[in-house]
Amino acid sequence: MDRRGRASTGRLTSKELTSEEKLKRAEAKIKLLEVENEFLKKLEALERQVKRDR
Repeated sequence: MDRRGRASTGRLTSKELTSEEKLKRAEAKIKLLEVENEFLKKLEALERQVKRDR
């Protein structure tokens, strides 16, 4: 397996991960998406407030 070149992401493929590692990555991704969702909700609320105050 060649890991050099433009197409290489530098990360392991899912085939090389254990079930525990896959679970940890999935949990981390879920947490990241939850935080991102909360941020977007706050941003939208602020945008609505600015439009309302004009």
